[in-house]
Amino acid sequence: MARAVSTPPDAAHPARRPARFVTRGHDAAAAHLATLLADAPPHALLIVGPRGAGAGTLARDAVATLMCGAPVDGGPCGTCRSCRLIASGSHTDLVVISPTGASDEIGIEPIRALAAGLALFSVEGGRRIALIERADRMNEAAQNALLKTLEEPPSRTHVILAAAEDSRLMPTIRSRCAVIRLGLPDANQASELLGERLGVDAPTAVRLLRMSSGRPGPLIDAEATGDAARAHAQIRRQILDFAATQPHARLGQLGALVADARAILVAGADDGDAADGTESDDSSDDAADVDAEPKKKSPAKRSAKPTPAERRAAATALLRLWRGVARDLALVSTGAVDQIAFPEDRAEIEAVAHKLPPATWGEALRAIDKTLNALRRNGNPELLLDAAALSWPTL
Repeated sequence: MARAVSTPPDAAHPARRPARFVTRGHDAAAAHLATLLADAPPHALLIVGPRGAGAGTLARDAVATLMCGAPVDGGPCGTCRSCRLIASGSHTDLVVISPTGASDEIGIEPIRALAAGLALFSVEGGRRIALIERADRMNEAAQNALLKTLEEPPSRTHVILAAAEDSRLMPTIRSRCAVIRLGLPDANQASELLGERLGVDAPTAVRLLRMSSGRPGPLIDAEATGDAARAHAQIRRQILDFAATQPHARLGQLGALVADARAILVAGADDGDAADGTESDDSSDDAADVDAEPKKKSPAKRSAKPTPAERRAAATALLRLWRGVARDLALVSTGAVDQIAFPEDRAEIEAVAHKLPPATWGEALRAIDKTLNALRRNGNPELLLDAAALSWPTL
């Protein structure tokens, strides 16, 4: 049985990330992984972290290190034959399994094929490795099939799993894995990464990262641009302006707000965690609707009329952002300025927050919560948004 390990929360000495690791913002975890692989590479490794926060990237760094013919400084050299094959995605001794199909899960067949493949001799003469991405999406049959491989692993084989929720994995699988746990990446490093990968300036990168709850992965996958950050800022300004707008006049502005919310979804930057203080759960109805919005879809293929799932996704994104504004207004009105989600909006928030009593903003926050709950219970998106606009406080 593999020993269970986890990343120390506080290192006695500054952690040093292997130079060729792609992972950014997790220096302690990266250094810990390098030590683990150098000392006694486990047959099974589970890397757990919030969705989009880097667990999958660190898992690929582990693959590259184990496959490398001449590791350097605890990581891959980047130049040997194995490293070149890994970089090109053509290494014959690596099997990658990911969720597929409408169910977005991993079934038993690829796991059975994996078990058969790992029993074969290495083509390149080194290790054989299986990388299971989003391993928490394995169904029960697949997990039972994998367990047999973990119980009796062939020599020089490794199974690496990346998951957001290890509680969805069978305890017997978890107990046979060495475990590395990640939190959110360091904000400064993650912002720098977004600036490099997306070609945006520093303030835009910071806002995008906050919009995605500190998780750069969805933004990079969706190739987000500054348009999403500008749409996000515009929505917040319009919601703040609602307080000085007559209730009936707000209804005519909702269409533009929904369109901007849809642009944020396409960029992979729904700020359901950061701005509204709630946690997204892949299994919830709400999250399923949001994920139903295509991350990359050309205008030519998009239907002129949004599907019901897209309508609900956009309404959910808008209401979450709206809740974030209400939360910031409530915090500022009570003097907790340092706790607002978007400090760059402080002046605009303060200009509105102090014009009404704290109790008013607290009630507005609770009203948006009720609206979100109604939407989760299949309420009509358009009617719920109308109600939110009409009930928003007026100066």
